[in-house]
Amino acid sequence: MTEKIDWQAEDKKYIWHPAMQMKDNEVFPPVLIDHAKGVYLYDTEGKPYLDIISSWWCNLLGHCNPEINEALKRQIDTLEHVIFTNFSHKPAIELSRELAELLPKGLTKFTYHDNGSSAVEAAMKMAYQYHNQTGHPERQKFMCLDSSYHGETIGALSVGSMDDYAGIFHPLLMDNIHFKGLDCYRCPYGKTRETCNIECFESAEEAFEKFGKETAACIVEPVLQGAAGMRMYPPAYLTKLRALCDKYGVLLIDDEIAAGFGRTGKLFAIEHAGVSPDILCTSKGLTAGYMPMSITV
Repeated sequence: MTEKIDWQAEDKKYIWHPAMQMKDNEVFPPVLIDHAKGVYLYDTEGKPYLDIISSWWCNLLGHCNPEINEALKRQIDTLEHVIFTNFSHKPAIELSRELAELLPKGLTKFTYHDNGSSAVEAAMKMAYQYHNQTGHPERQKFMCLDSSYHGETIGALSVGSMDDYAGIFHPLLMDNIHFKGLDCYRCPYGKTRETCNIECFESAEEAFEKFGKETAACIVEPVLQGAAGMRMYPPAYLTKLRALCDKYGVLLIDDEIAAGFGRTGKLFAIEHAGVSPDILCTSKGLTAGYMPMSITV
């Protein structure tokens, strides 16, 4: 006789779930998913759920996509993992080569990680080391937009402006520059999409004038700020930001972790502005949620 297990009780006993309060489980226990197909998730009782959040904005091609499933099965019988220091393999080279043809101009070097926050951390370290090795060790700060979100690790939280995520950790965070802007829905200048001339950019200009010479890089979510409530903004803001970074010798980091791979109508969201960043971070749609992987390009 098979023992009947209360899996929700076992979940509560062992697991901490991200981005939620454990007390919420008292009124809304986690839904136990048994299997998935296409856009639907199915719980252990067979009830379907439409996965409208694409399992945290990752799944682009449907759950249990037959073509991806078969490719993974073929790969696992050949090679599952190898140390990437002084070793390599054809799939990584092929992926990099194909992405280089699709990415904005100038992005041709790839370093691989296992999650979006790690990609952001690597981008920040690259920016600092670049300035350090080119004679500007004083460039130690980073700039970011108000209400931005770039991940959960300490460096990534330091360039985020969402206290829901970072508030309690402020004593641990880096001292970076956060400037205002990008509230198009409630424009403080009283503008509309038809009359906007990116007046809110003055906050960025003030920040660069004051801190530009000590800043290594400015990081931005292109075209939309996800965690801020899917806050959309004009691509022209990015065009002006690219020019401002160039003026002050600040690198531009493009965080495409959520927006990349077609979510905004372009393969990469910064393409709407017709400019290239110095560094681009991508994850989520990169593997359609099939495995933890990210790239700093």
